[in-house]
Amino acid sequence: MRRFAALLAMLAPGAAIAQTGEEPRPRIVITSAATIPSPPDRAVVSFSIHGEGTTSDEAVRAMVAKRDRIENGLAGIAAGADIRAAQVGIAEVRGRDCKRNVYGNPQLSTGECAIVGYTADLQVEIRTGAVNDAGTMVSLAGRLGATNPRIERFFLAEDKEIRRRGIAEALAEAKLQAEAIASASGVRLGSVLSVSNLSFNGPGPYDEIVATGQRVIAPPPPPPPPPVAIGLKPRAIETQVKVQVVYAILP
Repeated sequence: MRRFAALLAMLAPGAAIAQTGEEPRPRIVITSAATIPSPPDRAVVSFSIHGEGTTSDEAVRAMVAKRDRIENGLAGIAAGADIRAAQVGIAEVRGRDCKRNVYGNPQLSTGECAIVGYTADLQVEIRTGAVNDAGTMVSLAGRLGATNPRIERFFLAEDKEIRRRGIAEALAEAKLQAEAIASASGVRLGSVLSVSNLSFNGPGPYDEIVATGQRVIAPPPPPPPPPVAIGLKPRAIETQVKVQVVYAILP
């Protein structure tokens, strides 16, 4: 369903012309918008991967092994997904009673502040065209050990053609509005003097699905059952196009 809105319609004398001292030319100014809903064709899934070990290398190996397990599992749902790393970090782990303050005087890593292990964390973002399976990807990532898996957003890979359609429909609606105003005002509608594109399309609506468990351990052999499917039909992306059309009024 397409929605139209005539946001502004008025008879105007033309301020720019009036400032030049020329005779003002009556005109009709219309602001019209068309909204075209379209099903999204891309989804963004994100999660964190956590690894621990007594040494930095052990923590990184644990993180990488978990990453490989998650990516291999998700490949069975969305082959060819674009997997990107956003952040990676390694942290030292000290005793619970350590009062180390990074903003105060430095302390040696001895006694209660001795390093007892390391953690490694990786932030991952996946972009996929399997929008209807994005919820199931969240479900499987949680099973395989991902931390806080979620759908970040849905979007359109390309909306140029949709915007062209929206401009055409907004212009057609503007003409109908101008003709109605001219008829009701008892004047004759002239040619188009100018057209302005006022469109700005901010971030589209998105659905968010969050698996809240911090740790989800994959079941041991025998092979796990299929992932818990989340039936998901994302909301349409509403592309709004807004134009302003100025028509001359014939004498």
